[in-house]
Amino acid sequence: METTKPAKTISQLFEEFLNDQKGRISAKTFAKYQSIIQLYGSYLESYWPGHDGEYDKITKAGGKFCTTYGPEDVTGGYSEFLGYFMPRKVMCGNDLMQAAGTVTKKLAKWLAEKGYVEDTEDAQDRAGEAAKNLPNAGTVLDILNAYCDETAPIKHGGEMEDHFYIDRIEPGKLWLNPLTGSSVIGPIPVPKQVTALCEPGWDIGGVVVKVGKGWRLIEVWNVSP
Repeated sequence: METTKPAKTISQLFEEFLNDQKGRISAKTFAKYQSIIQLYGSYLESYWPGHDGEYDKITKAGGKFCTTYGPEDVTGGYSEFLGYFMPRKVMCGNDLMQAAGTVTKKLAKWLAEKGYVEDTEDAQDRAGEAAKNLPNAGTVLDILNAYCDETAPIKHGGEMEDHFYIDRIEPGKLWLNPLTGSSVIGPIPVPKQVTALCEPGWDIGGVVVKVGKGWRLIEVWNVSP
């Protein structure tokens, strides 16, 4: 099926969006907007959400994702960008992580206000959650890294390296469901600040070990909301 070029491409929409924001926000804030739009554009060009099967045909003809598709595809990558790409692929501080949610929410709202997309409420909600959860995940990662360094057991039994999804939370305790395992493990002791910030379903990438009759985290390299 031939791909019909839209009236405005994603690249053109990004440029228009940034131009509209430039006179309304400070230079420092605008720089964050530029950074997030550049990161989202890089994500789209790498992952082709909703169009991965068209990659070869379009790129062999010299095309790109953002110069081929239009308004209806702008927010199609929000879940993966905010839930995977930002927390796992981008090394940055909590300030920029929060901006990822704030800017993408603003972009989705702008698309609807301009009439480019009829309804972006779901995308706005997803981005709004990310504005809170992404910096919280960064804080949890920092706390867990320090905690693992301070409390690493001298001796331990079996070791499991995996991605663990939070199944249950109590103050100071987590129950984790290994991605490649079949049963939930826990309770695993963690600082109470961690359990106050994280939520069920979050992904913790790291290593747990058997200590006595329980489990302990000894290494954490990623926390994704």
